Amino acid sequence: MTGTEPPGAAHRVAAFLERAVDAPLAFGIRAWDGSTVGSGSGSTLVLRTPRAVRRMLWRPGQLGAARSFVAGDSDIEGDLVAVVRQLGSVVGAPWPDLAGAALAGLRGGPVRGVLGLPVARPSAEVRRYRGARAVRHHYDVGDEFYRLVLGPSLVYSCAYWPDGGRPGHGLAEAQRAKLDVVCRKLGLRPGMRLLDLGCGWGSLLLHAARHYGVEGVGVTLSRDQARLAARRVEEAGLSGGVRVRLQDCRAVRDGPFDAVASIEMTHHLSRSGRREHAAALARLVVPGGRVLSHELCVLPGGRKLMRNPFLLRYPHPDLSLGTVGRSALLAERHGLELLDAENLRDHFAPTLRSWLANLEGNRERATELVGYQTVAVWRLFLAVSLLAFDAGLAGVQHLVYTRPHPVGRHVLTARPSGFRRPRVDGAPPGPPPV
Repeated sequence: MTGTEPPGAAHRVAAFLERAVDAPLAFGIRAWDGSTVGSGSGSTLVLRTPRAVRRMLWRPGQLGAARSFVAGDSDIEGDLVAVVRQLGSVVGAPWPDLAGAALAGLRGGPVRGVLGLPVARPSAEVRRYRGARAVRHHYDVGDEFYRLVLGPSLVYSCAYWPDGGRPGHGLAEAQRAKLDVVCRKLGLRPGMRLLDLGCGWGSLLLHAARHYGVEGVGVTLSRDQARLAARRVEEAGLSGGVRVRLQDCRAVRDGPFDAVASIEMTHHLSRSGRREHAAALARLVVPGGRVLSHELCVLPGGRKLMRNPFLLRYPHPDLSLGTVGRSALLAERHGLELLDAENLRDHFAPTLRSWLANLEGNRERATELVGYQTVAVWRLFLAVSLLAFDAGLAGVQHLVYTRPHPVGRHVLTARPSGFRRPRVDGAPPGPPPV
């Protein structure tokens, strides 16, 4: 580029971003007009059309950037998480700062195609989905797609990585370890009845029936999950003792059960819904039985996640994160007693990295299955989630409760054998001693 040529689109966007973030960019930019601005990181923000910038001008901030990415007007090559990390500080800046930086970037003359009428929202964007509709929006994407992302375990919750992970200890081993941790914390033994609220594709029920000899009932609001979970139970030859139902967990009436698990489902519930959920947990477990609630929660400083326009309009329109204290208080008010709590936030980062690596490695096949926009939503969703957990904005907790016996028969063990770490070098260790 000579001194008489106007700067290309990549240079103008780079100037805008650096002004907004007040720091050099750690990634390169390649624009639709062939202009490039490089960096040594190997990661590149690709602006395929002028619409990528126009969306940001009409809706500065997270939503404009997300619409550009989901629609395919922009893309990220290389380290998706690293680029999103720095862009996040840009799109999270106050609107006046973004507007001022944008106007400063246009002083040399507008870039062709950038100025114009608003661009239509991507078809993947939704609003105000609640209840079963929101659950099905997120989970009824397709079983094969979830297999690509989650791996053969089909477990869609935080895995358990002893000592931060060991050589040869991958996602499959970490998810098997997590399932075993849940079973041991619940004190499962042969002949017990287990209720799995929000049972997903049935992986916990299958693990508990195979290795702990329990009978089980699982409920979910996702049609795809219920159908596949029932098929997996039948294929495993466990139909006599394990059932899966398409049902709201608060409508279960065939309790009480010896143990109840609720794995990463409370973030789909409103404040009133969480009260009803706590009441259901207490109602559905026998006196002396245990409840494990595996919950995503918001941490101090993370309240902005509750207003994140990308999360609320794309992957999680019903996102509602509670706090650990609020959850424990609700459980206590409904007659449960907290037995144990374990913070698993450090375990979620490697879990999310594994899911994102699976999706990136199978992106072409995933796009064939569910389309470009859905894959883009999930790529951005996993990257944003990873950054939220890394930054301490969100956490995940194992909260184990018991329903005490009536007065005079109250029995608790402070640290039962079920809480010891699982083996990860082979088959699960089996049920704890009686």
